[in-house]
Amino acid sequence: MGLLTGKKSKETPATSSVSENSSRPPSYETLDEEVLLQLPKLSLNALSDVPSSQTVTRDQCIVHLKFLAVLADLRDSISNQDGLFGLYDVDANKFPESLDEAMIRIKEKRFAVYVARAAERYEKWWFTALPMSRQRVTISDQESKTYGTITSCETKLIWSDKTLPPLDILMVWHSHMLNPRDYLEDCVRYGKMSTWRTGFPFEIVNACIDDKTLEYAPDNASKEFFENKIKLQWDNLHDPPHKELECPRCKHTTPVPWTEGAMTSPLKGAFEHSTGFADKSFETVCTHCLGKIDHGLLRVAKFHKDLKKLREHDRPIPGAVLDMNGMPADKKPARTALLHENMIFPSKFLAACGKDLAAFTDTRIDRCSDISKLSARLETELRDRNVLKASLNGRTTLRPGEKVHFRRMMSRYWDNFSPFALDLVGAVIRQSTFVQKMDNIDWLHSPAVMETADRLVKKYTVFLTIMFDNPKQMAVPTLDVDLAWHTHQLHPSRYYNYTISFTAEKSTARFIDHDDKVDENKLSECFEWTSKMYRRATNGGIYSECTCWYCEATRTPDLYDRVISIGSSHRARENADSLHDRQDISSNPDKNAHISAHNAVASADRNPTASQVGHIHRMRLAQNYERFLRRSGKRQRAKGVETTQNSRTDPIYYMPYAYGYPVYVPYYGPYMCDPAIASNSYACDPSCMSTTSGAVGNCCSGTCGGGVGSGACVGTSGGAVSSCVVVVEEEEVVVVVVAVEEEEEEAVVAEVVDVDLEEEALMSFLLSVIMIDFD
Repeated sequence: MGLLTGKKSKETPATSSVSENSSRPPSYETLDEEVLLQLPKLSLNALSDVPSSQTVTRDQCIVHLKFLAVLADLRDSISNQDGLFGLYDVDANKFPESLDEAMIRIKEKRFAVYVARAAERYEKWWFTALPMSRQRVTISDQESKTYGTITSCETKLIWSDKTLPPLDILMVWHSHMLNPRDYLEDCVRYGKMSTWRTGFPFEIVNACIDDKTLEYAPDNASKEFFENKIKLQWDNLHDPPHKELECPRCKHTTPVPWTEGAMTSPLKGAFEHSTGFADKSFETVCTHCLGKIDHGLLRVAKFHKDLKKLREHDRPIPGAVLDMNGMPADKKPARTALLHENMIFPSKFLAACGKDLAAFTDTRIDRCSDISKLSARLETELRDRNVLKASLNGRTTLRPGEKVHFRRMMSRYWDNFSPFALDLVGAVIRQSTFVQKMDNIDWLHSPAVMETADRLVKKYTVFLTIMFDNPKQMAVPTLDVDLAWHTHQLHPSRYYNYTISFTAEKSTARFIDHDDKVDENKLSECFEWTSKMYRRATNGGIYSECTCWYCEATRTPDLYDRVISIGSSHRARENADSLHDRQDISSNPDKNAHISAHNAVASADRNPTASQVGHIHRMRLAQNYERFLRRSGKRQRAKGVETTQNSRTDPIYYMPYAYGYPVYVPYYGPYMCDPAIASNSYACDPSCMSTTSGAVGNCCSGTCGGGVGSGACVGTSGGAVSSCVVVVEEEEVVVVVVAVEEEEEEAVVAEVVDVDLEEEALMSFLLSVIMIDFD
């Protein structure tokens, strides 16, 4: 028995099993636990019955919420198992002055190891259980006239409760899909297009989740199928405690522990020196050849393997599968010819480097032990005119698009030794931030869940319009919008066809991606812009219906810094003021659908400018919030109204929670990187990125330039309007230029000045900029 494929098959609709009570539920005070956990009756029609012009349905979003609740329970269960993976709660006593933080780090590490094991199991399931609908793609396929139609797969998988994988694998698959372009690239590379077309089997998964206990329990046949086919235990925790690692040199296997080492001081790097496979400082010795193995060597081995497939089997290198718009570009017609040339450049370049590069990365020779050395070697090759002529049809200068694809290719190896386009452990950890926020808000058990889902689907439609109308900007979703957006992405083929269809009507067809890593300060700037665009699109609607300090600070420049407020801005101000009178709106950042920041990461660069920009942003938000409180208080006193409790929440006193414990972060904002993530607990840091040319985690020198953005950088593929450009020379800010996009109806007082890098001098200038909005 296995997964079946059928031509244009339909799946059987599934409904959740609940009793049909009155449509109006009783108040919370009269509900016992059993009724409180009861979910509404849902109608999950087969996707073929949903018009292609429609995004997602209300019921699909609710089923997604239900699945997220199951994942939240899984995270809670794993992180709280004392002694799991040799991690004991009692170890927190080593840090008596920071006991709460120590407990957070222990619980986080348990889940980190569990996810690393899950990603390994997912890899085996992906290659063993999922059928191939076509052969793996080759460069000859890319050169054909039909490469652009590779997404038009005629077959679908037929899922049942007898073929579903375990929950931990569903969790990783879910996160993989929520990186749409990376997921499409992997499906194209490995011939899994029927899997891509079918999407996440929500109907079957929903039927296997108990509505009351939220336990995932498919038919026993699923367990038998998985254990017989994949040769792994159904339960992640029942698999062996060691990983059988194949040595990149001699190909013999060596057993290695998943985590090894005790907590050490300081607490911030408690597991930094642990040496297990799921640890940052993994290192072992092959029991056969006695060679040292670490993550750096495994990444080089991955590159060498891909290079060998390129040279011997004509398979494109990762990162050279989709064009800059996220689509498989045809060589013809002429409108896609340039995109096609840019797309295949990395493959042609590496092929032109010849056998010398293959020998350099051969792990048996020990010439290249990590990706930094590979990057340095490729920088040399990029300066070789003969290599460039061979790969650029006689040219010796790279186009911007070719630089983008080269950076994209390199991003497949920085901090990633898996066979996929991204590190799936990090993807799951970042998604867990969103899962936890959904669990905190708990729409699933709200009496108004149906109305909430209806509203967020409509709001998502407006959000898409903002994205389609502003292709050069990055729109940032609120949590409710992000739920609908994620639900849409879990139907990859429908999401692909929908986004390329509507973007083609506006300008150029593009497969809209969901950025997995965005600098936290950039994310916040873009959220402020998105809030303004939403206000205009809805004639006064409030994008973030929340009264926490961050949302008030974000709204203040747009709604309250006006001499005269008319039109949509006047209506938006009235709507914002009314939020303080609503009982369903809280000033607690954990209880409302404001900015979705699960993809927020901090810059790994340690230069003065990077930290100063972040500090400036926090200072500006704090000043906006104080200005809001002052003006709001004056307006209320003028009306003879006393300030209500939920209209004033000092950001200094709010502390986020992680694994049930408070985390002190001064002026913590919901746009910031999740404080529950400690970078040193993972083999690959899920919470930061580098933006420096040639740095670890970024591109090779020579492939960066104006307008080039890919891999770890935020640039032309979704950057936001910058309010200032700071140029640093020898620890001084020598030029500060304030600028705006031409299409924005704003006038800006701008000047060029020389100032010291001291905080007060820089702040006084930046905060003195006057912006007048004519809308």
